[in-house]
Amino acid sequence: MSTRRDVMVGGAALLAASAMPAFAAPAAKSGLGTSQTALGHYLRDLRAKGGGKIDPIQVVDYVHGLGGGGVQFTVPPDADLKKLRARLDKNGMFLQGDLDLLTRHMNDLPAFEQALKNYKALGADCVRVVCFVGRRYETFSSLQQYKDWHTSAIASLDACLPVAERVGISLAMENHKDRAIDEEVEILQKYSSQHLGATVDFGNNIAMCDDPMDVVTKLAPFAKTTHMKNMAVQTYTDGFLLSEVLFEDGFMDIPAMWAVLKKANPAIKPVHEMITRDPLKVAVLTDKYWTTWPDRSGKFLADTIRLVNANQSKKPLPIVSTLPPEGQLAAEESNNRKCFDWARTALA
Repeated sequence: MSTRRDVMVGGAALLAASAMPAFAAPAAKSGLGTSQTALGHYLRDLRAKGGGKIDPIQVVDYVHGLGGGGVQFTVPPDADLKKLRARLDKNGMFLQGDLDLLTRHMNDLPAFEQALKNYKALGADCVRVVCFVGRRYETFSSLQQYKDWHTSAIASLDACLPVAERVGISLAMENHKDRAIDEEVEILQKYSSQHLGATVDFGNNIAMCDDPMDVVTKLAPFAKTTHMKNMAVQTYTDGFLLSEVLFEDGFMDIPAMWAVLKKANPAIKPVHEMITRDPLKVAVLTDKYWTTWPDRSGKFLADTIRLVNANQSKKPLPIVSTLPPEGQLAAEESNNRKCFDWARTALA
């Protein structure tokens, strides 16, 4: 568990990063793309300066300037698609879409269809989607609540997947701390559609007491894109802390996990999701955590506790909430640059 001194040291390191120039010389382009969640501080700053609006060309140029090879994000519906496609081509970058499949799409399927058509016009090979925003073990306080969500999630897939099939673009559903890996695979097998696959998140399901390599192996046959990340863990009173960290600082073998996906889908593009934030608390030792899993074997908990104990981070986990907004943005920018730098050799 982090001591107060560890937290201060981690914060000081990030504050030092915040002293870096906001935009150094453009780096050589990496084949690795970034997710919009890895650009959270930048996009919030962009919205604040743009009156709530985001210029997608500005986002593409920003990622290109950091050395990124692509970006996975939500393109505004009023974007100039021709100009954006031209900028992507000029920068030699790929784009993937990002949408949620919450129930509102069932009420406006024409808008959903138009968004998919826009992404196809931009050359996207898939659209990352989620059926849930939040964390299962925090959001639901009863098994019935979870069952109600599951019913609505299936209804949303039933409504939205035929639209994607008609447009001819794949939905890549992320394992988003909503389902355990076997539950996720069951959904993908249920639909058995070439237009429904997976955004394979390398770290999320550690919070679901799943082994990360097992997650990658089981999702590999369905993989369309990734949320590639490395994780660090430490114990705390109610369970363990889980944190996205730089690729070289985590305990997972990312090149080996990537090789599994690349073998299953040689055309898959790597996208990282190194979110710059405080560690998440995964309270696996509390009753509430297990509320929606009354029949899940204790073996999953035991295996996860062993994994955490064997891989406890020797470095303090990053703390960013104590930094001013400009410091958080600078820390995120530094993290993204380092991710792209790492990928140029590690994923070659």
